[in-house]
Amino acid sequence: MRNKIKYIFFTLLCMCVTPIITHAECDYQRQAELSRLASNVQVAYTYDSVQFTVYVSNLTPDLYIVDSYGKEYYGDGKDKTFNFASGTVSFDIYSNDANCKGESLLRKTITLPTVNVFAAYPECHQYPNFKYCQNWGKLGISDDQFMDEFNKYKQELKQRTSTGVSGKLDVLDTVLDVLNNNKYMLIFLGVVVVITLVIVFIKKKIK
Repeated sequence: MRNKIKYIFFTLLCMCVTPIITHAECDYQRQAELSRLASNVQVAYTYDSVQFTVYVSNLTPDLYIVDSYGKEYYGDGKDKTFNFASGTVSFDIYSNDANCKGESLLRKTITLPTVNVFAAYPECHQYPNFKYCQNWGKLGISDDQFMDEFNKYKQELKQRTSTGVSGKLDVLDTVLDVLNNNKYMLIFLGVVVVITLVIVFIKKKIK
């Protein structure tokens, strides 16, 4: 009977002590190292005119991540790829270490820009400088509004181009008129300048 009591007591003691020992093995230094590894995880993205591809790199076997949908991805040294339309994407990084399993380390967040749907229109390919043709941003306008503004832009652009050419021609005509109306005065001034230069040249020669 005594042996049974000792055995039960010993079992209960082990059950109480074991979690403490396990927790102690996940010491401060190991947590700091895991946090450093988590900070090295990089999140980047590319866009291929259809969707964003998000890349998570530097995910070592000591770590795993949980995406916004609660799905887990374990590190194996290879990039993890995810496809998104736009918005803010978050990844929670946890410890995969046997002694620190499930320890929350860091959250990585990246905000994907909103794609401007009008940027794909033929009008924007032809006139990329039009104000509604930038690649990013939700403009909040309808197709009709876009076309109205685009037609105004084309008309203004045509007028500016026409005014610029005619303006240059007007300036040239004005200069020619001035020269033609004052040609005798200009000839006189030219003669005076030439004589003055000849006199100065002769004086320098004599000296």
